[in-house]
Amino acid sequence: MKKVDSSQWDQLKFGDKRSFEIIFKAYYLQLCLFSRQFTKDMDDAREVVQELFIYLWENRERMKEIDSLQSYIYASLRFNSIRKFNSRPFKNTEIANIPEEELGIDFHDTIEYAQLQQAIFETIELLPPQCQKIFKMSRFERLTYLQIASILKISPKTVEVHMSKALRELHQTLNKYLQSIILLF
Repeated sequence: MKKVDSSQWDQLKFGDKRSFEIIFKAYYLQLCLFSRQFTKDMDDAREVVQELFIYLWENRERMKEIDSLQSYIYASLRFNSIRKFNSRPFKNTEIANIPEEELGIDFHDTIEYAQLQQAIFETIELLPPQCQKIFKMSRFERLTYLQIASILKISPKTVEVHMSKALRELHQTLNKYLQSIILLF
């Protein structure tokens, strides 16, 4: 991953065109590949990434409120990619007539994975703001509890309590999801 100076993320929030261009060039391909994991189509992935950057630029005033723009971009991209995949119209070609090797994926696993991802992100979005922020910092930015505590000026124990709550909520969501899958079979 190409590193972009944290000040460039901040400058993007304030509408600096040069920072926008630097971030776009540094992350475009990586974001397309990330999105492709969910859309299963590179053209769709490119479209989702381009739409995200357009949205960021057009709504840059609102981005000032976001603490970690990088985490926001990845979370938004994942959500929009899943939504793009789920909204894609079925083609006239029957899936059964295409050898699985050509598809490169198991169709049912992909649908289940996309649904699971969507359930996870919806659960994260329902968490209380502080809990959500701490969870995203831990899981998306990969910060340690001590780093999070230092940044937010709270105790590591408070970070641990919020993470426990977030993980408990996710566990409940995943249990419901897994139970519904088991019932289908």
